[in-house]
Amino acid sequence: MSKARGEYQSPPHKVIAFLQTGRDKLRVKYSELTDRVRRTENQVRAVTKSREMWERRAKLAEAELAELKKSR
Repeated sequence: MSKARGEYQSPPHKVIAFLQTGRDKLRVKYSELTDRVRRTENQVRAVTKSREMWERRAKLAEAELAELKKSR
Protein backbone atom coordinates (compact mmCIF):
# COMPACT_ATOMS: atom_id res chain seq x y z
CA MET A 1 0.00 0.00 0.00
CA SER A 2 2.80 2.45 0.80
CA LYS A 3 4.36 1.81 -2.63
CA ALA A 4 1.10 2.65 -4.45
CA ARG A 5 0.65 5.69 -2.27
CA GLY A 6 4.13 6.94 -3.11
CA GLU A 7 3.48 6.67 -6.85
CA TYR A 8 0.52 9.07 -6.76
CA GLN A 9 1.79 11.63 -4.32
CA SER A 10 1.13 15.20 -5.45
CA PRO A 11 3.84 17.82 -5.30
CA PRO A 12 3.39 20.23 -2.37
CA HIS A 13 3.05 23.33 -4.57
CA LYS A 14 0.01 21.79 -6.29
CA VAL A 15 -1.65 20.81 -3.00
CA ILE A 16 -0.95 24.23 -1.48
CA ALA A 17 -2.38 26.01 -4.54
CA PHE A 18 -5.48 23.80 -4.42
CA LEU A 19 -6.05 24.46 -0.72
CA GLN A 20 -5.49 28.21 -1.12
CA THR A 21 -7.97 28.38 -3.98
CA GLY A 22 -10.55 26.54 -1.89
CA ARG A 23 -9.92 28.83 1.08
CA ASP A 24 -10.27 31.93 -1.09
CA LYS A 25 -13.54 30.69 -2.58
CA LEU A 26 -14.92 30.00 0.90
CA ARG A 27 -13.94 33.48 2.07
CA VAL A 28 -15.71 35.08 -0.89
CA LYS A 29 -18.78 32.89 -0.40
CA TYR A 30 -19.14 33.63 3.29
CA SER A 31 -18.41 37.34 2.94
CA GLU A 32 -21.23 37.51 0.37
CA LEU A 33 -23.50 35.60 2.76
CA THR A 34 -22.57 37.96 5.59
CA ASP A 35 -23.43 40.96 3.41
CA ARG A 36 -26.73 39.36 2.45
CA VAL A 37 -27.60 38.69 6.09
CA ARG A 38 -26.71 42.28 7.01
CA ARG A 39 -28.90 43.68 4.22
CA THR A 40 -31.77 41.41 5.23
CA GLU A 41 -31.51 42.42 8.88
CA ASN A 42 -31.52 46.09 7.87
CA GLN A 43 -34.57 45.53 5.70
CA VAL A 44 -36.40 43.77 8.54
CA ARG A 45 -35.51 46.62 10.88
CA ALA A 46 -36.80 49.20 8.38
CA VAL A 47 -40.06 47.31 7.77
CA THR A 48 -40.63 46.91 11.51
CA LYS A 49 -40.04 50.61 12.11
CA SER A 50 -42.41 51.53 9.27
CA ARG A 51 -45.07 49.14 10.54
CA GLU A 52 -44.86 50.64 14.04
CA MET A 53 -45.12 54.16 12.62
CA TRP A 54 -48.20 53.28 10.58
CA GLU A 55 -49.75 51.53 13.55
CA ARG A 56 -49.27 54.66 15.69
CA ARG A 57 -50.77 56.83 12.94
CA ALA A 58 -53.79 54.51 12.63
CA LYS A 59 -54.40 54.57 16.39
CA LEU A 60 -54.19 58.36 16.44
CA ALA A 61 -56.61 58.58 13.51
CA GLU A 62 -59.03 56.19 15.24
CA ALA A 63 -58.85 58.22 18.43
CA GLU A 64 -59.45 61.43 16.48
CA LEU A 65 -62.41 59.86 14.68
CA ALA A 66 -63.87 58.65 17.96
CA GLU A 67 -63.45 62.14 19.41
CA LEU A 68 -65.21 63.69 16.40
CA LYS A 69 -68.09 61.20 16.65
CA LYS A 70 -68.40 61.91 20.35
CA SER A 71 -68.55 65.68 19.80
CA ARG A 72 -71.40 65.43 17.26
